[in-house]
Amino acid sequence: MSKKLLIATLAALFSTVAVAGDAYSALDADKSGSISEAEAAALPGLTEQWKTLDADGNGELSVEEFAKFETSEIPAPAMDMPEKK
Repeated sequence: MSKKLLIATLAALFSTVAVAGDAYSALDADKSGSISEAEAAALPGLTEQWKTLDADGNGELSVEEFAKFETSEIPAPAMDMPEKK
């Protein structure tokens, strides 16, 4: 693999992670480090997949569990992201 292709691939990967992190942070309204089912209500597509995504059944989504939603093939409706403070 050429260096340019490797650099482009890594840049795309890191930019995707940054966007997913921003969405996760915006949904984590109480800044607890996880997304509760109540917080997930801001994104209907997320609540529709809740039982599948909450793999450990603790009632909250971790960053890893949320990442599965971000990469799922089921398109989620657009979400108005709350402004960061």
